[in-house]
Amino acid sequence: MRLFTPRNPTKPMTRRKPHGFTLIELLVVLVIVAALAALVFAISRKAMAKSRLANCTNNMRQIGLGLTHFEGDYRRLPGRNDGMAWDRAILPYMGYSGRPEDLAGQQPLNANEWASLKQTAELFACPEDRKDRDRNFFKRSYAIVPWTTNWSNGTQFRGWKNRPFNVGVPLSIVKDLSRAAVVVEWHAGSEGIPNHLGGGGHAYHDRGGPDGKDDEVHGKKQIVLFADGHTETLPFISNAEFVERYWPGQIGSAQ
Repeated sequence: MRLFTPRNPTKPMTRRKPHGFTLIELLVVLVIVAALAALVFAISRKAMAKSRLANCTNNMRQIGLGLTHFEGDYRRLPGRNDGMAWDRAILPYMGYSGRPEDLAGQQPLNANEWASLKQTAELFACPEDRKDRDRNFFKRSYAIVPWTTNWSNGTQFRGWKNRPFNVGVPLSIVKDLSRAAVVVEWHAGSEGIPNHLGGGGHAYHDRGGPDGKDDEVHGKKQIVLFADGHTETLPFISNAEFVERYWPGQIGSAQ
């Protein structure tokens, strides 16, 4: 028979280690979780930005194909005197199957009246374009560069003296297609004119550019489509510098 042995009052009691986290351990865990969450958010944000850039680049290339097919049929690019905005002119090469004469005009295309164009219209909208617009009309995030129709840009002209004014330029007279900018991003300018598919407002622009000094578009860059069909992501530069670098033609009057 085992007898009960009384506790030695001089021997200290062994304390059990408490379960769970201490406050310091909990704080360390929270800091690690927050850091991981921030890292995942940054990676996700970067991936989304790349996706939007790729989407916008693809839009530009599709527009380039439309312009190439138009130029192949008419031996020139769309002109201001064609009776329709440049994007209307290339819609038959980008999914529009209606009567070409119905595309005449310079007014924005109403999304309800032109519901069949919804999928094609998405090719003219950059996912980085956050400018507010009347949702009754399709968004347009791009503008064609004025040299394509031998038209002055208002401050620094570069055109062909012997070419008719406002008539689409044939690509055969452009010496270096790879350096001739054809289409640029232009979401909405300081004039406050909304950029809508099919409309004359903001149909042409000298260089593209940011929507405002605080706007972040493609990391403060823009996608530019060149006459040979390739695209480049370029930093925003002044109108004069863009004209000098990426416009073909000659300085002077078209008259």
